[in-house]
Amino acid sequence: MKPSKNKKKIIIFIVLSLLLHLGLFSMRWPSFSPKIKAPMIVERIILDKEDKKQVVDATEPPQDQTPPKESEYLSKYNQSVEEETKAAKIGKTQNSIPSTPAPAKKLMSLSDLGLKPKILEKPRKPSAVSPAPTTDDYLPNIQEGAQTALNTREFQFYSYFERIKDRLRMYWEPELQGRVDKIYAKGKNLGEQDLITKLNIILSKQGELSKVQIVRNSGIEDVDEAAVKAFEKAAPFPNPPSGMIEKDGKVYLTWSFVVETRGMSNIFVFLSRR
Repeated sequence: MKPSKNKKKIIIFIVLSLLLHLGLFSMRWPSFSPKIKAPMIVERIILDKEDKKQVVDATEPPQDQTPPKESEYLSKYNQSVEEETKAAKIGKTQNSIPSTPAPAKKLMSLSDLGLKPKILEKPRKPSAVSPAPTTDDYLPNIQEGAQTALNTREFQFYSYFERIKDRLRMYWEPELQGRVDKIYAKGKNLGEQDLITKLNIILSKQGELSKVQIVRNSGIEDVDEAAVKAFEKAAPFPNPPSGMIEKDGKVYLTWSFVVETRGMSNIFVFLSRR
């Protein structure tokens, strides 16, 4: 039975997150061909064991920049926290906790000096309301808290991955949106389990997209196609760090697009690499 018109108008909240593995960008995959005949190639392969490190967003320098003893996450800064938490709301990562203003110093007034003050219009006070902390990192095993606080180690290539993520944001949402609309128009749905499409990416030393390998299917072809298309449209990613360029002049990345569904009314989408 086809869903009603109201059900077809599913509200889709799409946010992106970035989880990256230290070392995966430099590993070689045996099935990669050293010669690229076409501008962009899509393949489907299976990977063996791989290290798991996730790169998460950084907003401001943390108060404690001591490298943690243990951490599953990489970011722009070292950070140590007593308890790892994530913001409850979904959105582009930001932490905004209202700070307590310092006590104002008492200043000499004109009346204290025996002068008559002029009556002036009181300046308008800026709004003290701060936006709620949000996160778009894919953190399924971290409990919710007042803000996002994770044990992270500094990752020297963080800025480059951040640039790639910002570019992908522009194309992943519309690519997925169109395909999801078609899925629901046929009376189907995405289910209630995370849909993960994992890609291996090869870039040239100029940051141009050379090859895409699908190493994990989400189970829904339209979702996989949206991930591939988003990377194709977002490329190129110029000026990769020299430390990421292999001897063959290529840059190797692994990236995952994660669609997390919660019931039939909302679909949350995360961008990750895990």
